[in-house]
Amino acid sequence: MTKQTKGFAYAFQLLGYWVWQESHKQSTSRISKETVDGILDHYTSDLFRNVYYKVYHEMSMKEREFVQAMVKSGQQKVKAQDISQIMAKAPNYISVYRRKLIDDQIIMPAGYGYVQFMLPFFDQFVQEQIILDEF
Repeated sequence: MTKQTKGFAYAFQLLGYWVWQESHKQSTSRISKETVDGILDHYTSDLFRNVYYKVYHEMSMKEREFVQAMVKSGQQKVKAQDISQIMAKAPNYISVYRRKLIDDQIIMPAGYGYVQFMLPFFDQFVQEQIILDEF
C-alpha cells in the first residue's frame, strides 16, 4: 500500500479508506494484494478528481507541456534531454520549468539529469488529459 501512495499523505488516507470499505464489505479483517487491486479504480478515480484535476489545471501551459513530454517519453525516469527534444526547446528553457515543478512537488530528481513524477499515478492522469485534449 505504501508503494501505491509514494508517501503522499492524502493518497495514503484515500487508499486506506477504500481498503477499509472493501474489507468491511467482505466482512474480513485480512487485507491482501487482491483487496488493494480490487479498489484501485475507485482510489485513482477519487485521487484524479479530488487532487490531480486541480493541480494540473493550476499549472501554466508550459508546465503542462513539460509533464506531457515526460509521459510521451514512455519512461518512469526521464532525461531532461529527452524532455528538451520532445518539447523542441533548449535545455536552459527546460530547466526553468523543471525547477518550478520540483518546487511544487509534482516531480523530483531521479539521478543526474533525470526526473520522475512524485505523485502516485500522476502519469496516468496526464495521459488521460493528453487524450482529452485531442478532442
